[in-house]
Amino acid sequence: MKVIFYLFVFAVVVFVNIGGFLPFLKVDEEDIGRNIKHLKRQQWFQNYLNDEKYRGLIIHNRDVRQVIGNFKSSKLDRESYQERCQEKLHKILFNKLNNIA
Repeated sequence: MKVIFYLFVFAVVVFVNIGGFLPFLKVDEEDIGRNIKHLKRQQWFQNYLNDEKYRGLIIHNRDVRQVIGNFKSSKLDRESYQERCQEKLHKILFNKLNNIA
């Protein structure tokens, strides 16, 4: 019985310690803005911004902005990473457009 109690206490301590780091993992407007600024240099992203239906989602939709903010800005110069980002962004934009329509 003591073993179960100690395991429970250990689990609580670990959970509390991990909980302290969670705010640092969240995306904020600074991350989103930095990534959008970088993505604006890409033609594929410009095509999304020139289309009003996508532009509205990129500017106002929280889920779409969350995806953009989760991109690693240090990797956005890599062609292969840009392709993955483009696929992720296309997927969320397509899903959001289908939910609206």
